[in-house]
Amino acid sequence: MEKEASWLYSKSVISVLIELAKKPGTPMQLRIRTGMTKNNYANIILKNLERERLVKCLTPREKIGRIFCVNPESKYRVERIFRKKKISQRVNPLPDLNWKAYGMLLCRNLCTQMHEVFKKAYMFGNEMDFENNSKKKITIPGLQKEKLPKMPTSNIHRAFSRLVEIGIMKNRDAWPREYAFTEDALRIIEFDSSIIQ
Repeated sequence: MEKEASWLYSKSVISVLIELAKKPGTPMQLRIRTGMTKNNYANIILKNLERERLVKCLTPREKIGRIFCVNPESKYRVERIFRKKKISQRVNPLPDLNWKAYGMLLCRNLCTQMHEVFKKAYMFGNEMDFENNSKKKITIPGLQKEKLPKMPTSNIHRAFSRLVEIGIMKNRDAWPREYAFTEDALRIIEFDSSIIQ
């Protein structure tokens, strides 16, 4: 059994590993969840953990919304580190998600309009249309009128196009164009409901 490097047992590294064992996240999320003061601390720790093959990036080609998790191949090694530190944390299994879309929705500061349109469309689509006794249809005019009156129509169109492109919404053949959530979107919402809050 190989001896672990001593830096793996530092407080900040352990806190990042604990958070990743609970749920995958972006460097910004990890910074917030662990209480680190600077973004680059989380990035440096993640790079070092990736070099040790304890952590894996689920979206390596993405510049925005990179998602990190405990490397499934190193799960037992991470749990051994926890046991040595007397921490009773297990590594949760990874769900089957569209990680690229999840990362884009979490990256609120750079994808603000896309996230806002996704959140408002979810709220709007779950409201009842009492005239027809069914859920409301997600259309750009309806969404803009009721939920996003200050956002320009071109921005809403652009956000919907991006949501369709990353695979969490689909458009139906109708005029005005109707949108619906894909199974990927519903799995993401089930995994992390903070996206729609």
